[in-house]
Amino acid sequence: MSAPDEQLARWAERDAAVGLAAELEQARGDLAARDAEIADLRARNEQLAQRVTQLRAERDHVSRVNRRLQKPSIPRRVVHRLRWLAGKFR
Repeated sequence: MSAPDEQLARWAERDAAVGLAAELEQARGDLAARDAEIADLRARNEQLAQRVTQLRAERDHVSRVNRRLQKPSIPRRVVHRLRWLAGKFR
């Protein structure tokens, strides 16, 4: 092989190595971006899980309040019971 051919072969080899290094760096950058996206998604998932827990607690509270509101008050139940008893003894 002649000197210019050897030099061209070395340059081609060096260019290939530089190209592979650049591809590797790009792949690492893509991986870092995906890792950051996964971390963001995990944080968002945690926030949503906390919000679901909060909404369930609020739903349970509203459900309890609603049941209490649907039940007649104690004085009303007493009056109803007294009327019922008075009707039985007439």
